[in-house]
Order: sequence, then C-alpha cells, then structure tokens
Amino acid sequence: MKRFDRIAARYDTFCRTPLGQFVDEVERALVWELLAPKPGDTVGDFGCGTGAYTAALAQAGCEVIGIDESPVMLAKARGKSVTGGSMTYLQADLADLPLCSSTLDAVLLQVTLEFVADPTDVLNEAFRVLKPHGKLVLGLIDSSGPWARHYRERVERDPTSIYSHAHFFILDEIRDLLGATPTDVRGGLYVGPDEFRTIDDAWALERQRSAKEPGVAAGYLAVLYNL
Repeated sequence: MKRFDRIAARYDTFCRTPLGQFVDEVERALVWELLAPKPGDTVGDFGCGTGAYTAALAQAGCEVIGIDESPVMLAKARGKSVTGGSMTYLQADLADLPLCSSTLDAVLLQVTLEFVADPTDVLNEAFRVLKPHGKLVLGLIDSSGPWARHYRERVERDPTSIYSHAHFFILDEIRDLLGATPTDVRGGLYVGPDEFRTIDDAWALERQRSAKEPGVAAGYLAVLYNL
C-alpha cells in the first residue's frame, strides 16, 4: 500500500473535521465493542496507516504491533506518543508478515482489506499469527452503503483518487473468503456524507436508523471472527 505515501501528509486532516470526527467516533465505538481490548493484550494493527488505532490500543494498555507497507505513513505513526502500553511499528507486506505464528491475542484490519492485492493471503496471515482463541476484527466499508457510493462517485470525478484502487466488500464476500460465518457483526455509519450537518444531528439520525433497521443500509461494518 505504498500508494498511500502521497496522501500521508494530509491523512489525519479529515478526522479533525466535524464529519471526520463523527466517522471516527462511530467506527471506533464499533471496533472497540468487538475487539474489547484489555491491558496486556498483544494486538496487531495491520494496515495501521498513521497509527490512530495503534496509539489508541496502546493507550488502553495493549502491546501493539502496527504494520504497514507505506514508510511515509509509518513515519507519521511513529510521531504519535502514548502514556500506556507499547507500540512497535514494522514496514512489511501484510501477505507475508515478519511475525511468528500464534503470537497475538487479536488482529485488527481497519479499512485495510479494501486496498490489498490478495485479501485471502492477508486474512490467512492474520489467522496464522493469532493465538488459539484469538480474535480477528475487520472494519469494512460496506459495498452497498452510502459511503462506498460516495467513494465511487469521487473516483468518477477524480480517477487518481486513492479509492480508485479500492474493492468494497459485502458481508457474503467475507464469508466466502474465510469459509465461515462471523462470530458477530455490527453496522454503523447509516448517515452518508451528503446528509451530514452537525455531529449532534448526525448522531441523532445514526441512533434512529440503527434502532429501526440494525445492519440494513449501514455504511460501515465491524466484523468479528473468533478462533
């Protein structure tokens, strides 16, 4: 994913906007529900980018290994500091991890599978490095949701967009890739970017839609697999 080198300088900017803050809050809450990180857990943040989740997991007391192919993104990640846990960053191919088998309590792939060349190889590597009874959490942009539609429209306007390389999944594709039904699935981001006005209004609409039709028309899915 070295193609992310060119956007590393502005990668964190979106999360500092009101819309970006809302997106981050929704996605992170769903990931945390499934990952349930505990102090002392060893966690792999694969496709870690600039280390937002790596730092958050370390702050929660986890021992975190952040891995990404982009040296520029990793340079940004290494600039983040925390007061708890520990962070180690490695530049590596997610389909060929420099980690021993059965070493991690949990692996997170947060909006990462969309950009890899071979999702099956990446998922197999993730499972290889998990301990028995470990957990894999996938954060996915749902192909049928409003955010995938937004990114496809962006590519139509700008073919050089980073999303021109993305493949957005539906849940059935993940089931087929892994040959198994997830342990748990949570949906979120029912509010599309074109509907956003304020964070408070977006959260009110998010809660309303989530309660009415949980999982239907979600823009984002958090998916858990337990070994």
